[in-house]
Amino acid sequence: MSGSVEEFQRRALRRNRLIATALLGAMAAIFIATNVVPQAGFWILLVRATAEAAVVGALADWFAVTALFRRPLGLPIPHTAIVPQSKDRIGEGLAAFIERNFLTAELVEAKLRAIDVARLLADWLSCPANADAVADRLVRAVPYLLGAVDDRDIRGFISNTVGQQLSAIDLAPILGRAITVLMADGVHERLIDGFLDLAREFLTSREDQLYAAAEIQRRRWWIPKAINRQIAKAIIVGIKEIISNLRDPGASPRQNLLRGIERLAQELCTSPEYRAHVEDAKLRLLEDPETRSWLGSIWDILERALQEDLASSTSRIRQTLAVAARSLGQDLLAKPEMRDRLNHTIEAFATEAIPWRERLAQFIIEVVRQWDTRSFTERLELVVGRDLQYIRINGTLVGGLVGCLLYLVSTAIR
Repeated sequence: MSGSVEEFQRRALRRNRLIATALLGAMAAIFIATNVVPQAGFWILLVRATAEAAVVGALADWFAVTALFRRPLGLPIPHTAIVPQSKDRIGEGLAAFIERNFLTAELVEAKLRAIDVARLLADWLSCPANADAVADRLVRAVPYLLGAVDDRDIRGFISNTVGQQLSAIDLAPILGRAITVLMADGVHERLIDGFLDLAREFLTSREDQLYAAAEIQRRRWWIPKAINRQIAKAIIVGIKEIISNLRDPGASPRQNLLRGIERLAQELCTSPEYRAHVEDAKLRLLEDPETRSWLGSIWDILERALQEDLASSTSRIRQTLAVAARSLGQDLLAKPEMRDRLNHTIEAFATEAIPWRERLAQFIIEVVRQWDTRSFTERLELVVGRDLQYIRINGTLVGGLVGCLLYLVSTAIR
C-alpha cells in the first residue's frame, strides 16, 4: 500500500513539474518570438510585456521552490537547500508542534468524549464477523507468543511460584473445611461407597489370579500349595467382609468410619498437632525433586493442550474468544453505565499518558536525526512537491497578468 501511494505521489510530482516547466518554456518562446518581429504594434508589445513578466514570475517561483530542496543549478547560493540544511531543526519544530497542539489533556479528553470510544467498540464487537476476526487474530498470535518464550524459564517460574504459594498455605484447615463441606451434602459417603465398590470389584475379578500368585510365592517349601491357597482365600474373604461391613449403612464399622472422618475434619481445623503433621508432610512433599519436576511439567501439559487445540479446525479457544468478544460488545450496547466506565477508563489512561508527551517529542526528534538527509528531502518533496509546483504555475500566470496590466497603465499614461 505504501509503495503504491509513493508511486502515485511521484507521478503527480512529475506531471505538475512538467506542466510548470512547459508553461515557462511557452512564455519564453512567446517573448523571443515577439522580439524578432520587425514592426511591433500595440498588440505585439502587449503580448511581449505579458510574456516577459510571466517569464520573470516563473523563474522567480522556480528558484523559490527549487531552493527549498536543493541548490538551484548546483550553485552555492546562500539560503538555498533549506530542507537538507534544516533537517534537524524541522524535526524539532514538528515535535514541538505535535506536543503543544495535539498532546494536551484538554484536547485529548474532548476528542475522546466526542467520538465515544466505548460505543464504537460495542458496535464493532457486536457484529459476529468482527468478533470472529478478533478471535482469529488472537489465535494466530498465540503460537508465536508460545514460541517466543523460553520453556525452561516458564517451567522454573511455575515450579518456584506454585511451590512458594503451596508452602505459604496452611493446608490442614483447608482440608478440614473441605471434608466438612463434603459431609454436609453426604458426598463423602458416596465417595466411600464408590471406593468400596471398586475395591470389591477388583478382588472379585482378580480372585483366581491372587490365588495362583499365593501358590507360586510360597514362604516355606514344606508348606503345601493348597494351604497357601486357603490362607489367601481366608484373607480375601476377610477383606470382602470388611468391605461389606463398611458398605452397610447400619453396621457399626460404617458408623465408626464416618465418626472417624468427622473427628479428622475437626482435628484438622483445631488441633495444632494435626496441623503440624500435615504441614510437615506438605513441606517434605514439596521439597521432593520429583514433585518439583512435576510442578514444572505443568507448563508442558498446558502448552501441548494449547497447541493441539489451536491446530484444530474446531478450536475451543477460538470459539470461546469469539463468544467472549461478541458478548462484550452486546453487554456494552445494553449497559450505558458500562460504556461510561470504559470511556472514563480510556480517558484516565490517555490523561496518564499525557506526561509522556515530552518523551514522544524527543523520540520524533531522534528519529528525524537518524534519517538520511537525501532520503528525508526526497520524502518531503514527494509529499508537498506536487502542490508546490502550483506556485510556479500561478507565478507564471500572475506575473503575465501583472505585466499586461503594467503595460496597459504605462501606455495610458503616455
